[in-house]
Amino acid sequence: MEKIFLKLLNMSIAAGWLILAVIFLRILLRKAPRWLSCILWGIVAVRLVCPVSFESSLSLIPSAETISPESLGQSQAPIMSSGIPALNSTVNPILQETIGAASKASGANPLNTGMHLAGIFWILGMIFLLLYAFVSYLRLSVRLREAVPLGEAKKHIWLCDGVNSSFILGILRPRIYLPSGLNQEETRYVLAHERAHLKRGDHFWKLLAYVLLSVYWFHPLMWAAYMLFGRDVELACDEKVIGSMNSSGKKAYSHVLVTCSEGKKMVLACPLAFGEIGVKARVKAVLNYQKPAFWVILTAVPVCIAAAVCFLTNPRQDAYQVRIVIPAGSEGGIYYSDEEISPNKGSLTLWAGEGLGDTEVVLLPVDAEKEQLDTPAYMTPGMPVEIKAEKGAWFRIGVNADNSTDEDRTVYVKAEGVEVRIASGTEEDRKYDVIPMVLVNDKYYYDTGRESTKADRSPDMDGEITSAVDGSEIPAENNQSNFGAGYSYQFGEKDTIEIQVNGKWMIFEYRGGDGSLIRYHNHWYNVNDLSEETIEWLKWYNSLSEEEQLSVSAVPWDLQLSENPDNRTEDAVKPQEAQGSLEEAVSLDTDKAVEQLLNTICSSPSASSNPRDYVEEHYAEYRELVYYGEYTLRYCLNRFQDGEETGLEGRIMALICEELLQTKGKIPADADTAGTGQFWYDTLYAHGSNLLEPYLE
Repeated sequence: MEKIFLKLLNMSIAAGWLILAVIFLRILLRKAPRWLSCILWGIVAVRLVCPVSFESSLSLIPSAETISPESLGQSQAPIMSSGIPALNSTVNPILQETIGAASKASGANPLNTGMHLAGIFWILGMIFLLLYAFVSYLRLSVRLREAVPLGEAKKHIWLCDGVNSSFILGILRPRIYLPSGLNQEETRYVLAHERAHLKRGDHFWKLLAYVLLSVYWFHPLMWAAYMLFGRDVELACDEKVIGSMNSSGKKAYSHVLVTCSEGKKMVLACPLAFGEIGVKARVKAVLNYQKPAFWVILTAVPVCIAAAVCFLTNPRQDAYQVRIVIPAGSEGGIYYSDEEISPNKGSLTLWAGEGLGDTEVVLLPVDAEKEQLDTPAYMTPGMPVEIKAEKGAWFRIGVNADNSTDEDRTVYVKAEGVEVRIASGTEEDRKYDVIPMVLVNDKYYYDTGRESTKADRSPDMDGEITSAVDGSEIPAENNQSNFGAGYSYQFGEKDTIEIQVNGKWMIFEYRGGDGSLIRYHNHWYNVNDLSEETIEWLKWYNSLSEEEQLSVSAVPWDLQLSENPDNRTEDAVKPQEAQGSLEEAVSLDTDKAVEQLLNTICSSPSASSNPRDYVEEHYAEYRELVYYGEYTLRYCLNRFQDGEETGLEGRIMALICEELLQTKGKIPADADTAGTGQFWYDTLYAHGSNLLEPYLE
């Protein structure tokens, strides 16, 4: 029952957007025939009845599934995916603080109980409304026992002393019931109105509307839609009756409306009583009625068709809002998304999303077979940009932006015709198979990993990186890098250049050779002379700070201080000897090694409850866990899968996994702010279980 109610809840939210659109269009098309408004309400009924829908890039529904069943099944707090990023970022933290806190305090997930109670309450409300209609029908049937047919030739028209207004009763064989006190003129107009109802099938449509109201009674807009639909049905019938009347006929018809009205009483159940809804508005509409001009109908019909296309379809799943963070204090440059996109065809379409104005956009190849020209394209809000790209290849989206504020700024680019993935592994592993480098003036400059501290920097740039190759390749032409294009640079001291990357000036150092070098301290080695394990170890080692590097006790044996094979570092050892590196990580007892590192991190400072304090105090151990990569992920994620990781160690494991999986900002939970590590994992599982499958046993 909970699943049924959740499905109906999501369907009602999607239909709510359509109801708001219809209410707006009723005002916009007030001069159009009212039967067009009834068609719009029919579109609403289709949306509410059909559990599935086609996907379209023209859909204006922000999200077809605001609350996913997976998020309820796995999380300690519901996760809203409204399709509106600003709304999600506002509501989800509140849900986490309220429901998540209650879950932590009680030790049980309150969502299961809450959804169960909501389902019961929904069933009771639906039964009440249907029972109300049934009882109303029985009471009315008792009053109609004394009704008699109006002549032999009119057996579908009945007179009754027990009713005060005309109506239609029945579905398969509907009858018109008239109060016996009507005079001849009133009877003629009333019959004309009720026969118009029969020809239009309104006795069926209003019954369907009431059934839908009974099912979706919990949505406030459904009540507004039901009342407005009833008014439009009556106005449409009035227009059909008075279409050929002159002024005196309209006045006479209006007089009958007033005479036969039931005052302010509104019948909720199925009988379509003549004069039951909005008598004052109907009289005004009748007296002012003029046959709509042809151009009005010609304009209104396409509007109705457009409404059907835009609101009966769900948003395409190959259209995504890709998030890009512009660092605080950045002075301009190309900033790339963490998500990677892959075109479904030979091109993709990009739109400027939230937070972006006119800017340049570029694709950075991550995993591509063909060479991709990363020439920036100009992007303007509201105007699509189509970029040709290799089908099936993976790219990151970059935009040219700055941020003069003290806080990071998040912008979005909408990508259509793509798949999106949260790349596994660390950012360093994804971007580079060789050390990041740039070719300038026929010289290779290598990333040192150090940030420049230069204060008196000239505003004039010495050049710009204009092209890029894949992270596994070596640049082949000047002003080309293997980490992206669009970065400005200035020449530094002692054969260095300083490149502005994501708001920071990073130092790149010149070394001779063909570009296939990698650094260890102040020495450079040809990657062809090193084993794959040593190259992986160097990538990890060079990512550490100088203090962290001092805590590393052993290095691979094939790292030489010079070309002299007898001149090795004092701490260099062979693989069969003790190694505090990659081979130690892949030993048979990796779980024990990860567990010991976690215990060390959790040991101090005992006075703090902030997991970041523990990480800062034991940063070398933390980086070692990150370096172990998939082995750390397997250990931590399987512990999360077992559940109950609600303590300090769970939060530290969440921080490590978030960094390894690069999920920060991509799911509604953040490892830093999540109440528990288990909550972070449950949220990740609900939004990216496919990312976790390779690591779960």
